[in-house]
Formats: sequence, C-alpha cells, structure tokens
Amino acid sequence: MLITAGFGTRLAPLTDLLPKPAVPIANRPVAWYALDHLARAGIRDVVLNTHHLAAELERELWPVAPRSQELRFVHETHILGTGGGVKNAWQPRSGETFVVMNGKLVFAPDLGAALALHRTRDAFATMIVKEVGPDDATGVVAINADGEVRGLPGHPAADGGGLRRCMYTGVSLLSDAVHAQLPDDGCLIREGYARWLAAGRRVVAYVEPSHFRDVGMSHWHYLQANLALASRQERWPGVEPEAGDRIVAASAELGAGAQLQQCVVGSNARVAAGARLTRCVVWPGATAAGVQQDAVFLPDGRVVQVKRG
Repeated sequence: MLITAGFGTRLAPLTDLLPKPAVPIANRPVAWYALDHLARAGIRDVVLNTHHLAAELERELWPVAPRSQELRFVHETHILGTGGGVKNAWQPRSGETFVVMNGKLVFAPDLGAALALHRTRDAFATMIVKEVGPDDATGVVAINADGEVRGLPGHPAADGGGLRRCMYTGVSLLSDAVHAQLPDDGCLIREGYARWLAAGRRVVAYVEPSHFRDVGMSHWHYLQANLALASRQERWPGVEPEAGDRIVAASAELGAGAQLQQCVVGSNARVAAGARLTRCVVWPGATAAGVQQDAVFLPDGRVVQVKRG
C-alpha cells in the first residue's frame, strides 16, 4: 500500500493544484518513485488511499504506473490516519506480508532483506528505519542489539542505554495478524506500534543504509529532491538528466538565450527568451521569465520563492 491521502499542508500552494503524492519530481509524480521501486521488488498489486484532490492523483498516476502493477484506489471521505487508512484499504490474506510505504518518498530500501528479517524473526511487524546521530531528535525509534524495537516517538524506551537511535522512514512490513489490531481511525505509530510493543508483540527494525528523501516536509525538501536528480547527486533508474545539470521535457519551449542552471522544466512549459533560472522547477504548463533563483513556477502563474531549511 502507498499512503497517499492527506491535505499536503506543508507544500501549499503547490498542493492547491495537485495532491502531495502527485507533485512533480524530475517530471514524474513523486509517488511514481515508490511504485517503480515496488515494481522492481516484484510487488504487482498496490492499493492507494485518497482524499485531497483524489481525481487529480488518479489522473497523474495511471499513465505512469509500471505496466506490471495493478493499482486500486480507495477513497476516504474523511482522513482515517495512517493506521486507519491501512486497515480500511487492506484486504488481508492468510500468511501474507503487507508492505506499507509513504507515497511522498524518494527512497529505495532493500525490501528483500527487510522481508527476510521479518520472516526469520517471525515478527508481528517490521519497521524500516534510518540510523540518526545522538543529537537528532527526529522521531526517535530505539532498537537494541538484536534489532528489536524498544522505544518509539512519544514512548521512550524504559531500558535506556545501549540502544541505537533511528528514525522511522514510513515503510513497514506487516504480518496478516496485524490487520485486526489496527485502529479504525488513528495513527499507525501511536495507535498501532506503541500498543503492540506494550502488549509484548515482536516488533523489529531493519536499518536501511541507502539515502532517504521525504519530499513533503517543506518547499526546500521538495526543491532539493528535484535538483539532486537533475544534477546527478541522486540517481534513479530511468531518470536521465541532460548533459549538465538540468532536466527539460521534450515538449517544453526554451526561448532564445534562456539560461538554465540546476533546473527541471516540465512538459508544455515555457521559459521566456533571455530568462536566467538557477535552481528552479517549472511545472508542466507553467511559464518562467526573468531572473529567478530557488523558485517553483506553477501553471496558474504563481511563483513560489523557496527559503533554505
């Protein structure tokens, strides 16, 4: 399952036009990256929950979804939370392991290794996590030397020292028995994982070494994801920048003398003659002109200036 419901508040006004999982990253909806990774891991059936701008999400994802995948969209008339959303969308089958991934990530965790750990440890649930430094307070998940989860955000570990500090990446592997223990409405961490730990369920963590990007945290994170792919700082199969540090759709129009440095320009977009753009994203159908840096151009004419951090 891809978690794709939500309001996308932190990316407004981008999310006035498209839901967060559909905002373009290197000219692909960000949820495409999760779908692509899941397809390469052999996952053929994917369910996605929707709420804000549901029709727009389906419109953007259907044409680009991997051909090997069957997509099913489940609409939430009111947002059920990450836990309730999973319960509502999941139709469990005996003995299966259900993969849950947030649809706003550019992230390629080793799902095969995580699944092997999940099955070897006979885990009730497995979190895919990233290790963080001792001073990083971002959603701390505490795990012991055996990879068992001992503490969660808002629920610190009782046994204190000797634990590795990690953050939850938004990717989980769930045994079929989890479904009955999910909340009808609520958070997967607070009303799910925290309760399972308190009940003595075996919850383990797979520590993923590869790079992790949460596109939806801020405009800055959104811009950085685009620029990292355009400049080859981040690589993804099938995403090939032009020579230099830009990605320009074939149908885009570049006016005479336009200069682009670390930019992404979408389909049917227009960059005016003489424009000088540095570290910019021009959405499909948008027009960019003048001298701009660290900006996102929207097709309704708005220009979002992106602040660092």
